[in-house]
Amino acid sequence: MKRIEHQWWLAPLAALLALQFLALALYWRDQRYLARLMDGIASPSLPPSEQAKQVVAFLSSKSPDSNESYFLLPIFHFLRATPRQIAEQGGDCADRSRLLIALLELRGISASKWALYSPDLRPQHAVAELQAEHGKMVVDSLFGLWFPRPQVGYYGIQELRQDPRILEQRVQELRAQKISPGALRLERYPLDRYVYAYARTINWDKSAWTRFLYRVLYATVGDRANHIPRPKWVEQPALMVVIGLTGIEGVYLCAVLLVARSRRRERELAEQRSSGSSTTIASAAAGPAGLGRPRI
Repeated sequence: MKRIEHQWWLAPLAALLALQFLALALYWRDQRYLARLMDGIASPSLPPSEQAKQVVAFLSSKSPDSNESYFLLPIFHFLRATPRQIAEQGGDCADRSRLLIALLELRGISASKWALYSPDLRPQHAVAELQAEHGKMVVDSLFGLWFPRPQVGYYGIQELRQDPRILEQRVQELRAQKISPGALRLERYPLDRYVYAYARTINWDKSAWTRFLYRVLYATVGDRANHIPRPKWVEQPALMVVIGLTGIEGVYLCAVLLVARSRRRERELAEQRSSGSSTTIASAAAGPAGLGRPRI
């Protein structure tokens, strides 16, 4: 019984580790699925730009509504749908950008999500920027937009931020040709709100805490706060769960050590008090020092 009492902390830790290993197993299962899916979408011999276009074409028939699926448990709903769930069910601009990034990463093509803000600085839209064969390339996987340069290559976020005419001319050009390569028709593209001038790597408006953090960062580093590199694992809910559980396990083990230290200190103090009480009782029983046994 005493041994079980001393190991009370193992059961919660074992549960956390089991959930962590399950999340990893599901992540690798989905990665294998996505690899097979990408093999069917685009040949690895194609240049990165063409592979991205093929992914957009694959997604064009999927639902453009926000994907309400979640990874493993309802408590992880805030992490949004996994890339596999998006591939199977479709999703909105953020969902599609997540899948595009995940599929390109399987081919070793670096890509990252960007949040587009309206002129009144409200988050409106999400796109992806990848490292193509001739530099950066922006892909809007919901409307099927990318921005070719006049000669070779494509425009990246920085050029689109600096020159709003690139977006306007591209949309107007495709509208005139009656081309809609994405899931939504370009007639529905709101040129007054889905703009690139205020694009950020991270949507800081998800909570009051993130808005406060952005204000602190912007006050400290200025416009560089809008270009903070976005971690790759944030597009993988399973990896976010694994990393989050690692942090919880670390905090939990620290708490266990503090509790163990506190209990050990309490035992030491109890032993000291017990030892002091025993000494006092023994001294009292012996009588005053130097006196012999009283006569009867």
